[in-house]
Amino acid sequence: MLIRVLLRWARPVLAGGLLTACAPTRVLSLQPTGGGSGPARDLVSHPDSVYVRFWFLRAEQEELVFQAEFSNAGAHAVTVNPATFYYQPRPDSLHALALGRRPARDPEAFLTTLAARRDQEAAKANGSSWFELLTMVVNTVEDVASIKKDETKAQEEAREARHQDDQIYFDSQRAGHADEAQALHTAVAQQATSMLRQATLQPGDQVRGLVYFPRLDSARQLEFVLFFDERPLQYYFTQKVL
Repeated sequence: MLIRVLLRWARPVLAGGLLTACAPTRVLSLQPTGGGSGPARDLVSHPDSVYVRFWFLRAEQEELVFQAEFSNAGAHAVTVNPATFYYQPRPDSLHALALGRRPARDPEAFLTTLAARRDQEAAKANGSSWFELLTMVVNTVEDVASIKKDETKAQEEAREARHQDDQIYFDSQRAGHADEAQALHTAVAQQATSMLRQATLQPGDQVRGLVYFPRLDSARQLEFVLFFDERPLQYYFTQKVL
Protein backbone atom coordinates (compact mmCIF):
# COMPACT_ATOMS: atom_id res chain seq x y z
CA MET A 1 0.00 0.00 0.00
CA LEU A 2 2.82 2.40 0.86
CA ILE A 3 4.48 1.79 -2.52
CA ARG A 4 1.26 2.57 -4.37
CA VAL A 5 0.80 5.79 -2.41
CA LEU A 6 4.35 6.81 -3.32
CA LEU A 7 3.72 6.03 -6.97
CA ARG A 8 0.54 8.09 -6.99
CA TRP A 9 2.48 10.98 -5.43
CA ALA A 10 5.50 10.69 -7.72
CA ARG A 11 3.59 10.65 -10.99
CA PRO A 12 2.39 14.27 -10.97
CA VAL A 13 5.71 15.40 -9.49
CA LEU A 14 7.70 13.76 -12.29
CA ALA A 15 5.34 15.12 -14.90
CA GLY A 16 5.57 18.61 -13.43
CA GLY A 17 9.36 18.43 -13.43
CA LEU A 18 9.31 18.40 -17.22
CA LEU A 19 7.93 21.94 -17.30
CA THR A 20 10.25 24.94 -17.26
CA ALA A 21 9.38 28.52 -16.54
CA CYS A 22 10.20 31.13 -19.15
CA ALA A 23 11.22 34.54 -17.94
CA PRO A 24 9.91 37.52 -19.93
CA THR A 25 12.28 38.71 -22.61
CA ARG A 26 13.50 42.30 -22.60
CA VAL A 27 13.27 43.85 -26.05
CA LEU A 28 16.63 44.90 -27.44
CA SER A 29 17.60 47.07 -30.37
CA LEU A 30 21.07 47.02 -31.94
CA GLN A 31 22.11 49.77 -34.31
CA PRO A 32 25.41 49.80 -36.26
CA THR A 33 27.93 52.47 -35.33
CA GLY A 34 31.11 53.58 -37.09
CA GLY A 35 34.69 52.67 -36.35
CA GLY A 36 34.85 49.07 -37.57
CA SER A 37 36.48 47.43 -40.56
CA GLY A 38 33.71 48.70 -42.79
CA PRO A 39 30.01 49.63 -42.95
CA ALA A 40 27.87 47.35 -40.81
CA ARG A 41 25.91 45.90 -43.72
CA ASP A 42 28.57 45.81 -46.42
CA LEU A 43 32.34 45.34 -46.33
CA VAL A 44 34.76 44.99 -49.20
CA SER A 45 38.05 43.47 -48.08
CA HIS A 46 41.12 43.99 -50.31
CA PRO A 47 43.36 42.48 -51.59
CA ASP A 48 41.43 39.27 -50.83
CA SER A 49 38.27 40.54 -52.57
CA VAL A 50 36.03 38.92 -49.97
CA TYR A 51 32.70 40.66 -49.54
CA VAL A 52 31.21 40.37 -46.05
CA ARG A 53 27.78 41.55 -44.91
CA PHE A 54 26.73 41.35 -41.27
CA TRP A 55 23.54 42.69 -39.73
CA PHE A 56 21.32 42.31 -36.68
CA LEU A 57 18.04 40.40 -37.03
CA ARG A 58 16.47 39.94 -33.60
CA ALA A 59 16.96 39.34 -29.89
CA GLU A 60 15.70 36.01 -28.56
CA GLN A 61 15.29 35.11 -24.90
CA GLU A 62 18.94 34.09 -24.44
CA GLU A 63 20.66 35.00 -27.71
CA LEU A 64 21.27 37.74 -30.23
CA VAL A 65 20.69 36.63 -33.81
CA PHE A 66 22.64 38.06 -36.73
CA GLN A 67 22.80 37.32 -40.43
CA ALA A 68 26.25 36.97 -42.02
CA GLU A 69 27.14 36.62 -45.67
CA PHE A 70 30.57 35.89 -47.18
CA SER A 71 31.22 36.14 -50.92
CA ASN A 72 34.59 35.15 -52.36
CA ALA A 73 35.36 37.26 -55.43
CA GLY A 74 39.09 36.58 -55.17
CA ALA A 75 41.40 34.09 -56.84
CA HIS A 76 42.03 31.88 -53.81
CA ALA A 77 39.88 29.75 -51.50
CA VAL A 78 39.01 31.20 -48.08
CA THR A 79 37.73 29.44 -44.95
CA VAL A 80 34.92 30.73 -42.74
CA ASN A 81 34.36 29.22 -39.29
CA PRO A 82 31.60 30.85 -37.17
CA ALA A 83 32.85 28.98 -34.08
CA THR A 84 35.72 31.51 -34.00
CA PHE A 85 33.42 34.57 -34.01
CA TYR A 86 32.87 36.53 -30.81
CA TYR A 87 31.85 39.90 -29.45
CA GLN A 88 32.94 41.96 -26.49
CA PRO A 89 31.82 45.17 -24.77
CA ARG A 90 33.76 48.22 -25.84
CA PRO A 91 35.70 50.22 -23.24
CA ASP A 92 32.91 52.79 -22.94
CA SER A 93 30.45 50.07 -21.80
CA LEU A 94 29.86 49.39 -18.12
CA HIS A 95 32.21 46.77 -16.67
CA ALA A 96 33.68 46.05 -20.09
CA LEU A 97 36.87 44.44 -18.80
CA ALA A 98 35.06 42.20 -16.32
CA LEU A 99 32.51 41.00 -18.88
CA GLY A 100 35.07 39.86 -21.45
CA ARG A 101 34.52 38.05 -24.74
CA ARG A 102 31.32 36.22 -25.61
CA PRO A 103 31.86 33.52 -28.26
CA ALA A 104 29.30 32.77 -30.93
CA ARG A 105 27.39 29.53 -30.83
CA ASP A 106 29.44 26.65 -32.26
CA PRO A 107 27.10 25.26 -34.95
CA GLU A 108 28.54 21.74 -35.01
CA ALA A 109 28.55 21.34 -31.23
CA PHE A 110 25.01 22.75 -31.05
CA LEU A 111 23.71 20.32 -33.68
CA THR A 112 25.41 17.40 -31.95
CA THR A 113 23.75 18.28 -28.63
CA LEU A 114 20.37 18.77 -30.28
CA ALA A 115 20.63 15.43 -32.11
CA ALA A 116 21.58 13.67 -28.85
CA ARG A 117 18.47 15.08 -27.15
CA ARG A 118 16.37 13.94 -30.12
CA ASP A 119 17.75 10.41 -29.84
CA GLN A 120 17.11 10.34 -26.08
CA GLU A 121 13.49 11.37 -26.57
CA ALA A 122 13.06 8.77 -29.32
CA ALA A 123 14.45 6.06 -27.01
CA LYS A 124 12.00 7.09 -24.27
CA ALA A 125 9.15 6.99 -26.77
CA ASN A 126 9.97 3.39 -27.63
CA GLY A 127 10.85 2.08 -24.17
CA SER A 128 9.66 1.83 -20.59
CA SER A 129 10.92 4.00 -17.75
CA TRP A 130 11.89 2.64 -14.33
CA PHE A 131 8.76 4.28 -12.98
CA GLU A 132 6.56 2.37 -15.44
CA LEU A 133 8.30 -0.92 -14.67
CA LEU A 134 7.89 -0.36 -10.93
CA THR A 135 4.20 0.45 -11.42
CA MET A 136 3.72 -2.73 -13.45
CA VAL A 137 5.31 -4.78 -10.65
CA VAL A 138 3.08 -3.15 -8.03
CA ASN A 139 0.00 -3.74 -10.16
CA THR A 140 0.95 -7.38 -10.69
CA VAL A 141 1.45 -7.88 -6.95
CA GLU A 142 -1.93 -6.30 -6.33
CA ASP A 143 -3.57 -8.61 -8.90
CA VAL A 144 -2.01 -11.68 -7.30
CA ALA A 145 -3.04 -10.54 -3.82
CA SER A 146 -6.61 -10.04 -4.99
CA ILE A 147 -6.88 -13.75 -5.78
CA LYS A 148 -6.36 -14.67 -2.15
CA LYS A 149 -9.05 -12.38 -0.81
CA ASP A 150 -12.67 -11.84 -1.54
CA GLU A 151 -13.16 -8.62 -3.47
CA THR A 152 -16.49 -7.02 -4.00
CA LYS A 153 -17.46 -6.16 -7.56
CA ALA A 154 -16.84 -2.50 -6.81
CA GLN A 155 -13.32 -3.21 -5.45
CA GLU A 156 -12.46 -5.28 -8.50
CA GLU A 157 -13.67 -2.59 -10.88
CA ALA A 158 -11.75 0.08 -8.93
CA ARG A 159 -8.53 -1.94 -9.10
CA GLU A 160 -8.92 -2.54 -12.84
CA ALA A 161 -9.70 1.14 -13.38
CA ARG A 162 -6.52 2.17 -11.53
CA HIS A 163 -4.44 -0.17 -13.65
CA GLN A 164 -6.09 1.13 -16.81
CA ASP A 165 -5.37 4.70 -15.73
CA ASP A 166 -1.73 3.77 -15.19
CA GLN A 167 -1.50 2.35 -18.72
CA ILE A 168 -3.16 5.41 -20.22
CA TYR A 169 -0.73 7.66 -18.33
CA PHE A 170 2.37 5.84 -19.55
CA ASP A 171 1.05 5.64 -23.11
CA SER A 172 0.54 9.40 -22.94
CA GLN A 173 4.11 9.87 -21.67
CA ARG A 174 5.50 7.85 -24.58
CA ALA A 175 3.40 9.88 -27.01
CA GLY A 176 4.79 13.07 -25.47
CA HIS A 177 8.36 11.84 -25.90
CA ALA A 178 7.57 10.90 -29.51
CA ASP A 179 6.24 14.41 -30.17
CA GLU A 180 9.34 15.94 -28.58
CA ALA A 181 11.61 13.70 -30.65
CA GLN A 182 9.81 14.79 -33.82
CA ALA A 183 10.07 18.45 -32.85
CA LEU A 184 13.80 18.08 -32.19
CA HIS A 185 14.24 16.22 -35.48
CA THR A 186 12.63 19.17 -37.27
CA ALA A 187 14.76 21.64 -35.30
CA VAL A 188 17.97 19.81 -36.24
CA ALA A 189 17.03 19.90 -39.92
CA GLN A 190 16.07 23.58 -39.81
CA GLN A 191 19.11 24.70 -37.82
CA ALA A 192 21.47 22.70 -40.02
CA THR A 193 20.36 24.70 -43.06
CA SER A 194 19.72 28.12 -41.48
CA MET A 195 22.89 28.55 -39.37
CA LEU A 196 26.14 29.77 -40.84
CA ARG A 197 28.48 26.78 -40.70
CA GLN A 198 32.15 26.21 -41.35
CA ALA A 199 32.88 26.30 -45.06
CA THR A 200 35.74 26.70 -47.51
CA LEU A 201 34.71 29.09 -50.26
CA GLN A 202 36.25 28.56 -53.64
CA PRO A 203 36.52 31.59 -55.98
CA GLY A 204 32.98 32.66 -56.87
CA ASP A 205 31.36 30.87 -53.90
CA GLN A 206 29.03 32.51 -51.42
CA VAL A 207 27.69 31.39 -48.03
CA ARG A 208 25.00 32.94 -45.84
CA GLY A 209 23.50 31.97 -42.51
CA LEU A 210 22.46 32.88 -39.00
CA VAL A 211 25.00 33.52 -36.24
CA TYR A 212 23.94 33.32 -32.58
CA PHE A 213 25.61 35.15 -29.70
CA PRO A 214 24.70 35.02 -25.98
CA ARG A 215 22.85 38.10 -24.78
CA LEU A 216 24.55 40.66 -22.58
CA ASP A 217 21.89 43.23 -21.77
CA SER A 218 24.06 45.29 -19.40
CA ALA A 219 26.50 46.38 -22.14
CA ARG A 220 25.70 49.26 -24.46
CA GLN A 221 28.58 49.39 -26.96
CA LEU A 222 29.49 46.05 -28.57
CA GLU A 223 32.33 45.03 -30.86
CA PHE A 224 31.70 41.95 -33.00
CA VAL A 225 34.68 40.16 -34.51
CA LEU A 226 34.27 37.86 -37.51
CA PHE A 227 37.00 35.90 -39.28
CA PHE A 228 37.82 34.46 -42.67
CA ASP A 229 41.17 32.72 -43.03
CA GLU A 230 41.83 33.85 -39.41
CA ARG A 231 41.65 37.47 -40.53
CA PRO A 232 39.55 39.55 -38.08
CA LEU A 233 36.82 41.93 -39.18
CA GLN A 234 35.29 44.29 -36.61
CA TYR A 235 31.70 45.54 -36.51
CA TYR A 236 30.41 47.94 -33.86
CA PHE A 237 26.85 48.20 -32.58
CA THR A 238 25.02 50.25 -29.98
CA GLN A 239 22.60 48.20 -27.90
CA LYS A 240 19.48 49.70 -26.36
CA VAL A 241 16.75 48.25 -24.16
CA LEU A 242 13.38 49.35 -25.54
